Amino acid sequence: MRSTHAQVSIDFMIAITILSFGIVLIITQIPMLFAPFHTISTDIHAVAYRTSMILAEDAGIYCENESITSTWEDPLGTDFNFSSCIKNISNYLLNVRRIGLAKNAPVWASSEDAIPNNLSRRKIEALQDWWNDPVNKSRLREKLGLLVSYNGKPVNYSFNISLKGFNNSLILNNSTGKPLLQIGYPIPRGTTVERIERIVAIDDCENLRNCKGIGDNKCCGVLEICIWR
Repeated sequence: MRSTHAQVSIDFMIAITILSFGIVLIITQIPMLFAPFHTISTDIHAVAYRTSMILAEDAGIYCENESITSTWEDPLGTDFNFSSCIKNISNYLLNVRRIGLAKNAPVWASSEDAIPNNLSRRKIEALQDWWNDPVNKSRLREKLGLLVSYNGKPVNYSFNISLKGFNNSLILNNSTGKPLLQIGYPIPRGTTVERIERIVAIDDCENLRNCKGIGDNKCCGVLEICIWR
């Protein structure tokens, strides 16, 4: 009498198990094969976007003895410029926790601390003066949030930040003949660079060239942020 039941060899079962495990392992590793080709561009896009948001929409943070203010460019309200702050305020650079360029909102006008996309001329000039300081310019990377660690290893992002008119020319300060804002390192060739542009207004357009008025804003331009590593 013929049997209708079949028996599977134990060797065959072991082989099928090993093969299935190998297929699953290969499938899980496939995304990692392509990671080196897109990880950097994906990473720096997020960093560039975050940097543009902070500069254009945040006024910054200055913290001293647990007292916080967003007027990091002149925390004492004494009309100091950058050099005066370094000279007359102890631990000034250490107390600047974050750099933002947005103009502070009047207390009576809004519950928000800053006016997004409306840049403060004083903050812009303070940032430019900081970059022009050969001793302390290296600390800007940290204040811009571009010095981070990943898995215990430091990751340094390079940057190039400027204010341009709509004709792609730098906005110039006629009083000095120099760009109002042009900081950072030369943009390299052959490197993945993420560029973010934000249309912004500047609160004081006196003696500025290459900016253009839009609506009630007499001076508007483009805040250009380039990030790479």
